[in-house]
This record gives sequence, structure tokens and C-alpha cells, in this order.
Amino acid sequence: MEWKEAFPSDRQPTMKEIEDYIGGEAKELWQLLMQYMDTAYKSKPKMSYSACSGKPGWNIKFQKSGQSFGTLYPEENAFSVFIVISYKLDRVMEDILPFLSTDMAEMYRKAGEYMKLGKWMMFQIKDQTGVDDYKKLMSVKMSSRNA
Repeated sequence: MEWKEAFPSDRQPTMKEIEDYIGGEAKELWQLLMQYMDTAYKSKPKMSYSACSGKPGWNIKFQKSGQSFGTLYPEENAFSVFIVISYKLDRVMEDILPFLSTDMAEMYRKAGEYMKLGKWMMFQIKDQTGVDDYKKLMSVKMSSRNA
């Protein structure tokens, strides 16, 4: 059953239900990422429902000091991330590209424009490499707040 069908707008899932829906190795990655967000950024998950045609359904957002870490979408055996990297961070992003996986670095280079604010990326996380790349992207976004 698809995520939006399992949890329609009038049935908000619990975090446990999200984990169970994801399942497999990705469930453990999700749990570790949730712990990481709390430990590293003191950021708690905020659940919201989106009717967006691209990824409808319940999703999780993290924010810190008004800065968005992106939106996470549960999937079976994976989860996806939508993130916007401000054009103001282009120089910092160029510096970390060699430390990202080849696929993620290429995705950033080819990323489209998001409402003239920056580059947008949507990617699926199925393994530790995906989580590591996402953590690096978040660290760039947070460095702009700490500078």
C-alpha cells in the first residue's frame, strides 16, 4: 500500500508507524538520523501533510533557527529528502563536493533552480552513504547560520 493511502490526511502516523512502514535497513538509518538530528542540532521532527502532487502524504521537517534541513518522505525500504541549498552557499558547496559521493556531487552540479532561492535536490536514502551525504549537506546549511 502506498504511503498516502496508508495514512491519508485525516490519519497522522506515529513515529513508530513511520519506522515500520519504511522497514528493512532503511528503518535503522531513519532511526539513527532522527537521533542524530536531536543530538547534533537539537532539532525535533515536525510532521505535516502535503497534498503536493510530487510527493503527497505525511512528511517530516526539521528546522533550527529558521533554517530548514529539508523535508523527509517515508517510503518502503527507503526515504527521500527534498532540500534547497541557497546560492549564497555555492562556494562552501564547491569545497565539499569532493567529500560527497560521486552521485550526490553530480546531482548538486545538475540541480535545478528553486524559486530563485537556490538549487533544489530530491534524493532517496537507502544506505549509509545517502545518510552521510545528507549530513554533509545539512552541515553546509548550518554553517551559514553560525558564520
